[in-house]
Amino acid sequence: MFTSVNNIELKLVRYFYKMSLQEVANKLDVSRQYLHKFETMQSEPNEEMLAKLANIYNVKPEFFKRNKATVQEDQVHFRKLQRTKEVDKQALISTSDYIDRLLNIIESEIAGKVQLPLVNLPDLEELDTNINIESPLDIERIAEYCRSYWDLGNGPIGNMTRLCENLGIVVTLYGQPDENTDIDALSVTLKRPIIIRSSSKDSACRLRFDLAHELAHLVFHDGIVTGCRKTESQANHFAGAFLLPRSIMLKYFPSIFNGGRFKWDNMSEFKKHFKVSKAAILYRAKQLSLLTEKQYRTGVIYLKNQGESKQEIEDKEIDLEKPELLENCFIYLALNEQVYIEDICSKLNITPEFLEKLVSINFSDSLYSKKYRIKELGLKVS
Repeated sequence: MFTSVNNIELKLVRYFYKMSLQEVANKLDVSRQYLHKFETMQSEPNEEMLAKLANIYNVKPEFFKRNKATVQEDQVHFRKLQRTKEVDKQALISTSDYIDRLLNIIESEIAGKVQLPLVNLPDLEELDTNINIESPLDIERIAEYCRSYWDLGNGPIGNMTRLCENLGIVVTLYGQPDENTDIDALSVTLKRPIIIRSSSKDSACRLRFDLAHELAHLVFHDGIVTGCRKTESQANHFAGAFLLPRSIMLKYFPSIFNGGRFKWDNMSEFKKHFKVSKAAILYRAKQLSLLTEKQYRTGVIYLKNQGESKQEIEDKEIDLEKPELLENCFIYLALNEQVYIEDICSKLNITPEFLEKLVSINFSDSLYSKKYRIKELGLKVS
């Protein structure tokens, strides 16, 4: 018998599905005002109504009895905040909250057996107690310090997603490949930080830049409200300096631009080696005064005229990086602890369909699904 329903939980799960009150009301054949009373604690749904709501959201009725959300809006670093739709913003806040809950379950299941990578973000005061993130020169220093701190050298970073996961950050995907969203990526400052990338961006270079951008927020914007032009500019500067160190640009850019002319074949090879877009390389060169404003604009216009303003020709040759940490956790738990995704879902009071949407992983034919193990492998799974 239900005695108390958390109205915040009712809102959070609706936001997760990006549904309006009216859309949910239509599915239930009730009025919007009727549902609004539940979310504002003016009244409480009975067991029958909770069961119907649970069915819509792919959760169990018990799901609505959680105490409170753990992720607050001021912990979330949004890109392009000024034009982000409220529905997208709330959907991503709820996604972050559910990922955090999932992580708590996973870490409790593997405790004392294996350990996830420790969170390893540098303390900038160890670099300099007077470091100023509003100074472009200091941002260059921070990027160089991070590379040194993580022992990366000055060469190309092979896999930005794996780097973030090795630093103890959980990386996951958001939305569907063809879904239209203004949000490229976001990060959440928690005990174990989270970076959520949009599935709709199919450029490996752009996704890697997004990860470096979010890494900047986690490194030097803790406790700072982001999304404004200033904090976005700081994060973009860090991303460029981190992916394309100043020393590398000074050494190699003369082979790309010499005598007032671009050598686009060399630019292409440099891009594929460092997995950074040509547009970002041009901007980085201007940032380091290797190009004048006029020369930079000439390069940008050339890319536009070649039809490469949104998708560059080499992008198809660079593989998209795939998050691995969460999936490896599911595999470990299934193979070593006989804890399957159905068991995890039960602890979270959700269905596998909900979890698939949350982590963008197809569980239907996976070895960490109890149903699959029984059906396809002929195993006896209790």
